[in-house]
Amino acid sequence: MNEKLQNLLELVRRTAWQAGDLAADAVYGAGQMADDLLSSAKLRVRAATVEGNINGKLMEVGEMVYATHTGTPTESEELLAKLREIDELKAQLADINDALGRTPAIPVCPTCGAVVREEDAFCRECGGKL
Repeated sequence: MNEKLQNLLELVRRTAWQAGDLAADAVYGAGQMADDLLSSAKLRVRAATVEGNINGKLMEVGEMVYATHTGTPTESEELLAKLREIDELKAQLADINDALGRTPAIPVCPTCGAVVREEDAFCRECGGKL
């Protein structure tokens, strides 16, 4: 009877050890998932911030163009500087979207935003390289 008891206790010990390993693996996996979710959330917040900055810069450009229309011309270098800032922000946003695995639903020109065809090498609107 002593031998049966020892065998049973050994089986319980091994089972407890395996259960502990499984629990540790589950905790590790949950931690990894939490890290992934946090990273993704940070990227989404960053994308929203960059999108807001793009919209703000576009409004500034619109105000400059309208001021020119109403007789208060804007220096072209100042306007070009704003447009370059928008280009940089759009490039940042594209990188963030790539990291998130987002792809545009419709392919657009990175320069002017016009809809382009998959087979186009250059934009049909602005001539920019795709």
